Amino acid sequence: MRVAFLDLDHTLLAADSNQLWMAHLRSEQLISDEQSSVHDQFLRDYACGALNFEALQAFRIGLDASLAPDTLSAVRAEFERETLIPAIAPLAPRLLAELAQRGLTTVLVSATRSPLVDPVVQALGVDHAITSCFGRDKVQHVQAWLQSLGSSLNDLDESWFFSDSHNDLPLLNVVMHPVVVDADDRLQQVAIERAWPMMSLRSEVSQCDLLLPRAAPRGLKSGQGS
Repeated sequence: MRVAFLDLDHTLLAADSNQLWMAHLRSEQLISDEQSSVHDQFLRDYACGALNFEALQAFRIGLDASLAPDTLSAVRAEFERETLIPAIAPLAPRLLAELAQRGLTTVLVSATRSPLVDPVVQALGVDHAITSCFGRDKVQHVQAWLQSLGSSLNDLDESWFFSDSHNDLPLLNVVMHPVVVDADDRLQQVAIERAWPMMSLRSEVSQCDLLLPRAAPRGLKSGQGS
């Protein structure tokens, strides 16, 4: 089995889907200043490495639940059409097409919840999505998904992970081909130290086809040598 795992925010999207959603709700005057401040504090916690992910998820779920179902449905549809889908990174479709051409199963793995993930999955033709997992939990959720198919990360013939964030180092560390996409400063430094390939999906000129080498021999990760 050959699988390419991909992050969502700041990777396949040139933005953060949840921040876009919050901004949209503010523009529609559907959340209070207090709710906006609470969310901003979560973002500050994330930036300094102190995020309580479970509390953040509970807050976001509660925020959506506070809206009348008809209102939520209408606002989401408008958001997807006007903001979310246009935020797809310009070269993301090209990357997905190349991965598909190489016969790789594509799996989006994201901390974001499925209501914001699913429209992007559909627009890009991603094969599967694993949502609502963060940091080390991404590895556990990926393993659980693979186990449901009778496989595991160690059993894969080929594995990739494309991400922008140092928070994704646990999964980047266990795939054969870690690829850094529009990286944050901390991940960029790690990528330089480990000679991991780096690419951008935001530029109209990209070398993504040059940064996707043919599969290394099984058990040998990209950037490793004899």
